[in-house]
Amino acid sequence: MRENKKLKISFIHPDLGIGGAERLVLDMAGALADAGNEIKFITTHFDPTHAFDELKNGKYSVDVFGDWLPRSVFGRFQALCAYIRMVYLSIVYILFFRNYDKQDLFITDLIPVANVFLKLANEKVIYYCHHPDLLASTPGGMLKKIYRTPIDWLEMKTTEQADIILVNSQYTASVFHKTFPQIEKDIQILYPTIASSYQDTVKKLTYMKPIEELVPDIKKDGKKIVFLSLNRFHPAKRLEFAILALARLQTIVSKDDWEKIYLIIAGGYDPQSSINARTFNRLVDLTKENKLEHKVIFLKSPNDDLKAELLNSCSCLLYTPIKEHFGIVPLEAMLVSKPVIAINSGGPRETVDHGITGYLCEPSGDSMADFMARIVSENYEIMGARGKKRLDEKFSYSSFQKCLQNVMKKLLQQNVKKSE
Repeated sequence: MRENKKLKISFIHPDLGIGGAERLVLDMAGALADAGNEIKFITTHFDPTHAFDELKNGKYSVDVFGDWLPRSVFGRFQALCAYIRMVYLSIVYILFFRNYDKQDLFITDLIPVANVFLKLANEKVIYYCHHPDLLASTPGGMLKKIYRTPIDWLEMKTTEQADIILVNSQYTASVFHKTFPQIEKDIQILYPTIASSYQDTVKKLTYMKPIEELVPDIKKDGKKIVFLSLNRFHPAKRLEFAILALARLQTIVSKDDWEKIYLIIAGGYDPQSSINARTFNRLVDLTKENKLEHKVIFLKSPNDDLKAELLNSCSCLLYTPIKEHFGIVPLEAMLVSKPVIAINSGGPRETVDHGITGYLCEPSGDSMADFMARIVSENYEIMGARGKKRLDEKFSYSSFQKCLQNVMKKLLQQNVKKSE
């Protein structure tokens, strides 16, 4: 097979909804399609009303197999059902549909069990590990351990079947090696890139709107210093750090500076989610306990246009998760030349250059507040400009596309050598 041949590439993904994993595989699909390759998706579930625009508008063809199979049994055994659905998809597709539209390459993620069936069919497979799935399982008793042990073993065994394994950061690579020490195969890092839809939205921003125009709760008098948090209302995102930091910041800065400072906490909020509701209510209570009601503004589920406007008009992004696999929001802030204060953990350690494009703080309100005080007193616009330069050099779409193309080239070369 010639390296410059345009390929037919299929993504096998369990559920084409709206999430970080779906966003990443769509960005991979876009980069490969831009290079002239033909792309399609194979999945167990697809709802066009609950999907990203690229799938809504029919940019890629989508084949669905096994949607009739249950996702759970009385709310339990979700992992087992997910594996069964993917096994069904793999067998049905390979036996009855594969030969009608022969593909050159398959890219899988999330549930690696498809890898073993594809390799039995002598297909070329790239597996993208967002994060080992077994680590997402909550601890339980002996019955939970008996249930999870074969699933965790199957994840390890089927993951290593792929020709190439990709991860999203050096942090995830280290977690992968600790979780699957039996897998001796080299893994490669493919840093995620900013969604093309967000980049298009940013390009349409003609000027920096006054923040009070976007958020009427902020006073209109004088210059403002606005810290912004963008993350869904979920306990894992540790949004309380931002509120505790603001409370501490009040004791550090001058009274005049304090009058200028606001915190906006904006993020995804599903009215049907009890976790979202509980998290939101706890944050509101924490704000009241610290008497910060006039300084903290909550925004539920802002649309993409408003998120871009908020990032463009804020002073600094606060990124609060601990052990985040990668974290795309800091890159979105860097795209609009904003400094980032993030927890010194996980993916942000690779995107935020401490003291140059932002700051990495310890997981506490006090530590975050110390760096927020620096933003108040320093020329944070210079720091934001450095962040934009770092984004262009290391995490741009062109860097993402080039890295992905190199992965494809390596796989093709491997198969040429095997055939010689």
